[in-house]
Amino acid sequence: MGLTTQSLASFLSATTSACPLGYSTTSKQPKLAAPSSTTSLNLVSTRVRCSLKDEQSRSSFLMDRRDMLVGLGGLYGATEGMLAANAAPLEPPDLEDKSACVRATENNIEKKCPGTDLLNCCPKYQGNPVTVKNYDFPRTTMRVRKPAQMVANDPVYMNKYKMAVQKMKDLHDDHPWNYYQQAKVHCAFCNDAYHQENGVPLQVHNSWIFLPWHRYYLHFYERILGKLINDETFALPYWNFDIKEGMTMPTIFLDKTSPIYNERRDMDHYPPALLDYKYAYTDGDSGLEGDDLVQENLEYLRRTFKEGLPLPELFMGDRVRAGEEANATKSLGQLEAIHNAIHFWEPSPPPPATPYSSACIPTSTGCGKFTGDEGITASSSMTKIGWNPPLSSTTRTKRLSKCSLDINNFCYTYESSPTPWLDAVPKKKLKTKPKGQLVQVKEFGSGSRALDRVIQVVLTRPKKSRSKEEKKAMSEVLLIDGIEVTDSNEARFDVYVDALVGSDRAGPDKGNFVGSFVRLPEAVKAMKAKGKKGQFKLGLTGVLEENEIEDAEKILLTLVPRVGKVTIGGVSVLLFQNDVNCPYG
Repeated sequence: MGLTTQSLASFLSATTSACPLGYSTTSKQPKLAAPSSTTSLNLVSTRVRCSLKDEQSRSSFLMDRRDMLVGLGGLYGATEGMLAANAAPLEPPDLEDKSACVRATENNIEKKCPGTDLLNCCPKYQGNPVTVKNYDFPRTTMRVRKPAQMVANDPVYMNKYKMAVQKMKDLHDDHPWNYYQQAKVHCAFCNDAYHQENGVPLQVHNSWIFLPWHRYYLHFYERILGKLINDETFALPYWNFDIKEGMTMPTIFLDKTSPIYNERRDMDHYPPALLDYKYAYTDGDSGLEGDDLVQENLEYLRRTFKEGLPLPELFMGDRVRAGEEANATKSLGQLEAIHNAIHFWEPSPPPPATPYSSACIPTSTGCGKFTGDEGITASSSMTKIGWNPPLSSTTRTKRLSKCSLDINNFCYTYESSPTPWLDAVPKKKLKTKPKGQLVQVKEFGSGSRALDRVIQVVLTRPKKSRSKEEKKAMSEVLLIDGIEVTDSNEARFDVYVDALVGSDRAGPDKGNFVGSFVRLPEAVKAMKAKGKKGQFKLGLTGVLEENEIEDAEKILLTLVPRVGKVTIGGVSVLLFQNDVNCPYG
């Protein structure tokens, strides 16, 4: 199927997060006074409404986004499947219950700085009476987010951007708009600080809430920056790493004298080094360079969208509902897998960015949402054509589902940028006799297996030669379960499928890339601490179709370890009911 912008209309438009944090909360500049406790408490807001109000009517609002976002926890949807409207929303914490927010957990920071204030991410007023107010989307001039490579040549814009970030850093440490407080917003939802009413942690990763939560998060961060420089037209830049010209670290973040510079970026990945979507940190790059690497990145991005188009959970991650925890036992979407790989690629080693420490690196926006300094958004493809499940307010109405899906409510848009990945169809491999020695392959078996070397197994498909109507109704999905990262560190393995040679033979070629399992250290440690194992889903419909192996009853699965000590419990191929009416072919 040739993807088109029209066929992706339902994917408009999720943005990514902006999570600025430095390791130091000390500023050499004079700081503005923190708001009084009375002011802060009176202006906390946890409900969101779609109606737009004139900016002048609410210009005095001063709120803490930790609790603005608390009210955005529930998920409702626009389709009858994954995003069913009757899905119970995530429970927000009780702001008046002091135990509802606790000290965050982040092992890397705790080891280096025991007792550090960086992990005290709860708002100062947690446990005190608060007044809940509605948040109305402001009626402002349409803000246009431009590519980072473009704004590098715009001194007027760059002066505004730097000024806004500097002003944010100069605010008093306890000010809710302070630069480091913005990162603590993300920390509260990312590192087991906030809990639902039943005591289960609120987690904004590893599930379908990943995209919509960060959309609102970025919205408030962007508006705060604009407010600080008294410019409601200010918009954040985005890193358009979905085109060749944008697949290098944006130069606007490399000036050591700039407030948006961070020394923790990996200098080995400064331009002209190309971003590698398959980067695995200790394992290094995929081995490709130049145009070959660009093409592989584009093909990866195209496959991510194509498989996720009819079955959004493959793109977004598994659903999570009231009382459930979006932990690493859930299957993350391939969008988040690419985002995690960029967390390996961008900071200087060791270790790779973790959900909280990534916020300390300006190019790591919001707990790992791609990279972009002090709130730069992600790739234009990920932001302009990303699946965006709606959210509900604490009142659990369906009203906000409309708010979240309509980008006009947020009063921003994106500078147009090419989307070459739409046409990045992998070249079909010639069906020739495999060169090299053939090896016999068997089924995975019933026991767990350590992924300490390349594993090749035979997979039996639920049905071969499916019709277009059958593909329209159901997606063919690879399920890898019982995943355990035994060394508690970051982990990645890549997945390939191919036709068998004969009935049970495989050649030396890995086959066709399908996707990757990529976990950051904190997600792995949380899973291990609770004695749980993970699972992972990848769509197969497109790759089998494009490589003309749909008529095979059995296929070859190849798992390639990249980093981390991983054990696999089992593999299978299943048919999943599609949520979106989007035919293949």
